[in-house]
Formats: sequence, C-alpha cells, structure tokens
Amino acid sequence: MSAHAVQFYEDESVFIESLSEFAGAALGSGGACVVIATQDHHRRLVEKLTSNNIDVTRTVAEGRYIPVDARRALERLLVQGRPDPQRFWEEMAPVIERARAALRPGVKAISVFGEMVAMLWAEGNQQGAIELEHLWNELVERYKLHFRCAYPIGSFAKESYSGGFDAICSQHSAVIPSESYSDLASGEERDRMVSTLQQKASAVDAVVEEREKEVAHRKVVEEKLRRTEEFTRNIIESSADCVKVLDLDGRIQYMSPAGQRSMEITDASQYLNKLWVELWREEDRSRAKEALSAAREGNVGSFQGDSITIGGLRKSWDVRITPALDRQGAIERLVAVSRDITELKSAQQLAIQSEKLAATGRLAATIAHEINNPLEAVTNFIYLAMTAQGLPEEVCRHLSIADRELARVSQIAQQTLGFYRGASKDRWINLADLIRDVLVVYERKLAYKRIETTVSVSPDLKLYGRQGELRQAVSNLLTNAIDASKAGGKIWIRARVSHGWNGEREAGVRITLADNGSGMPREVQKKIFIPFFTTKAEIGTGIGLWATKALIEQQGGALRFRSRQGEKSGTTMSIFLPNAHTGKASGNGD
Repeated sequence: MSAHAVQFYEDESVFIESLSEFAGAALGSGGACVVIATQDHHRRLVEKLTSNNIDVTRTVAEGRYIPVDARRALERLLVQGRPDPQRFWEEMAPVIERARAALRPGVKAISVFGEMVAMLWAEGNQQGAIELEHLWNELVERYKLHFRCAYPIGSFAKESYSGGFDAICSQHSAVIPSESYSDLASGEERDRMVSTLQQKASAVDAVVEEREKEVAHRKVVEEKLRRTEEFTRNIIESSADCVKVLDLDGRIQYMSPAGQRSMEITDASQYLNKLWVELWREEDRSRAKEALSAAREGNVGSFQGDSITIGGLRKSWDVRITPALDRQGAIERLVAVSRDITELKSAQQLAIQSEKLAATGRLAATIAHEINNPLEAVTNFIYLAMTAQGLPEEVCRHLSIADRELARVSQIAQQTLGFYRGASKDRWINLADLIRDVLVVYERKLAYKRIETTVSVSPDLKLYGRQGELRQAVSNLLTNAIDASKAGGKIWIRARVSHGWNGEREAGVRITLADNGSGMPREVQKKIFIPFFTTKAEIGTGIGLWATKALIEQQGGALRFRSRQGEKSGTTMSIFLPNAHTGKASGNGD
C-alpha cells in the first residue's frame, strides 16, 4: 500500500539514523530506494548504511539505490519560484521507473525520501512547499510508493507558521513527531487521550502480532535467498573465467574478481556502467556487437577477440553471452563469460609453425634426393665424353670443369639431404670438417660478393651431438652473415673449447661467427627470434634464426648475439654446446 509520511526532527544525527532505517529496510528486503537529499545528507547516509553492513556500491550498480541531488532537481522543476507540474513529472517519473525496473523478483515496494519541500519552506516559499507536497501525493498514488519527507521542527518555530504546519500535516497520511514531546494537559483531557491511546494500542498489538509473523516468515525467506546468493557468488568468484553482468544496453553492472585480475583492474567501480564493447580492440568490436545483439534476442552470442589489459598486455578471449530472464520470462540482463585462450592460441601458432618447418625440411630432403639421380647420369655422360678418342684439348678442358662443378652440386645436394637425415642421431662431430662442408655450399655466394672468410678451428676439436641440426644452425648463421655483408666484407668463424654462460660453468665448445656488415637496429634485435619475422621481405621466410635457436637449445646449448650499427658496424653470433672433446680418443666416427 502507498503512504506519504512526514517526519519532524530536532537533531541531525537522529534524523540520519531514522533515514538510514527507512532506506535500509527497503534495500534489505530487495526493494528500491530513491533518496532526494542534499550532498551532506547523502554523504552521511551512505556512511551510516555502510556501517550497517549494506553494500551501497553494489545496490547503486544494481539500480536499487538511486541518489538524487535535491538542489539540482529543485532548480529544474521550478518556474518563477513555483513547482511546475509538467516539469515535476518529467523529472521524477523516469527516476521511479528506473527504481521499479531494478526491483528483485517478487518485490514491489519502492521507498522514496525527499527534502525539496523542506528546502522551499526554509527559503520562505511556504506555498511552493505545499504545492510540491500535493504533487508528491499524486505521484505516490500513481506508483504506490512509500514516500517520506522531513522538516527540521525549528522551521515552524514562529507562531505565524501554525496554519502552514497544519497544511503540511494535512498533505500526509502519517506524521512522525520529533524526538521530544510537549507535556500533555492534565485532568480529563489526559485521561481521554490515555484511553484513546489504550484502545489504539490494543489494535496495534493485533497488527504487530500479525506483522511479527510476516516478519518471521520474511526472515526465513530472506535467509534462504541470502544463502542462494552467497552460493551463486562463491561459484562465480571461484571460477577462473571472467564473468560480467550487463544491462540490456550492454553496460557493465558487475565484473567477477577473476576477471578483474585477468584485466589487471584494481578498482572495478571505474568500469561500472561503461559499454562492454569498448573493452575490445577496434577490429573486434563489430563481432562483439553481433554477439550482444544475439543475446538480446534470446539466443547465445559467441565470438573470439582480443583486449588490452590495464598493464598493456594483449589477451585473447573466447566469449559466450547468454540472456538472464526475470520471473515472467522476459530478458532483464545479460551474462558474458570470457575464457582466457591466450596460451592456447600461442600453442596453436607454435604447432603450425613447427609443422611448416618440418614440411620445409621434408621438401628440401625430397628435392636433394631427386637431384642425385639426374646428376649421376650427367656425370657418367661427361666421363664417357672425356674418354672419347680424338677429343680436342679445349673441349676436354671444358668437360673437366663441368665435371668438377657437377661434383660440387652433388656434394651440396648430399649436405642438404644430411640436414634432414642427420637431425635425430647423436654422434661425434669433427667441427673443422663440418664448417668446411658448410663453406663449400656457400662458396659461390661468398665469391660473388668478394667476402673474405677467416676460419679458426682446431682439426682435433670434436663435439658429441646431432650433426644435421648443427650443420643447419651454422648454415643459417652463415647465410645471414653473407646477406648482411657488403661487397668486399669479412666473415670470421671460430670454434674453441669454452664454458657455458650459466652459473655452473659447464664445459663445452663455443662456435662464433662474426661479420662486419650493416648490423641490426634495436627494434629488429628484439624480434629476430620470433617465427616468420624477417627483414628480407622478398627472399626471407623468417624461420632461420628461430629454427637455429630451437635446434641449439634442443641439444642443451644456447645462442647469443651482439650487433651494432655505425662506424664499426657488424654482428656476432655465438653458439655454446656441451660435450666438447679434443684429441683422437673421442671416437672414430663423426
């Protein structure tokens, strides 16, 4: 049932206590409360509600607690000092509608407190206050509100205000007196008042008894509801997924603690009432809007997108948006559940890149194998031609050069095939022979750019490891050095017994390849080991250094580099691998 009560008070603290009970009762029962008050009263009320264990921030986010600045609201509805009915309805009706929309299922009560009338009275605008009280009566009747206004009793201290006081009281269905009462008259008047009060008390007792039964039942229901809410909250807060509750406009009303941690958010209130789609990158927002629209229509919206955390970290998410229904089956809000798939996507990318690398190796091995057959036939025909009778000397010389070049092509094909075949077998490797073989492959390229090579490797230095993978690693580094070098440049290759860079100083061998080429800028140095990153857009694949680093680390080694640009530019690549040995006692094979 609707009610329009007025409270008179003497002490501000008593008034705030009473107002907190009025608002707290509404919020605690799942209802909504609109408070139209001064900024100071708002502040003191929030402090009091918080001390009574009412989560004001949450009730505001839910839309059940709506604070309104009384001064600003009053300025908007006055016309020449009098409350304008049309402006009053335009100002207050939407606020009540918002409160009604936020009510929990099964709850209909909306409580409203306002002190605009007290402000008008205090400013000497008594007629304006009475007219505004009348407008409130109309609003209370239409929306079935529990409305309360309040006046300082000192505002009616003048004797001339008695008529206005009666007029104010007549506008209300209930009057709450101030803290102290005047002494009652003596004699028959007091007896009549006591008798009347006794009769009213007996009626009140019956009402109170019935009310107590209702309150007891309500407490049982509220306790069950509290336990259900606590159970649901524990499920959400213990989930690793990011759970957000959105209104039908797509604005964030709640974000789970796991979601706040994932997004590196320290103050969730900064994100309340913000549009959910704005959390996503610009290129993902259209799909986010489509998923939101699907959920509004009663379906499950889904998409995958990326967002940037507060710390600047990019994360990938798999998102599902589902509608939440009220008791009548209408959609009242949306629930977005986002699962962090950043690591999964990274693993998928690595798997794809590994397969590309493996496919490249298989293709190279196949080509090298197929080249051998026609090479062997051509070599045989050249041999037959060279042994023919009466062959001119110059033709014989040309055939001899062709035979040597074909032998070189055959060696290159065999070494390329060795990259694939020798990748999985550990054996003793003679480093001098391995480096010499790699240089043979790139002999023509080195000669074309007139690059001078200086090799410093002990002929007895051996390493136990995977020959094919080490040959591929050295080949990749040499290719990059040749590409970075200018015509007439230099490349130094050195291998020697050394120790690892870790604290244990593990014994092994260090292979160093340096050039005096153009060097790398800092931006490039940060990315050289990222798969498929390349500065050679026309001819590069971007997997060379990434594959080299992986091959070395798979054998327990490490790869480091130094590079600089400028007057003494160049790049130095250093490989460290354990299990080095010098001398002939290490084994017979390589």
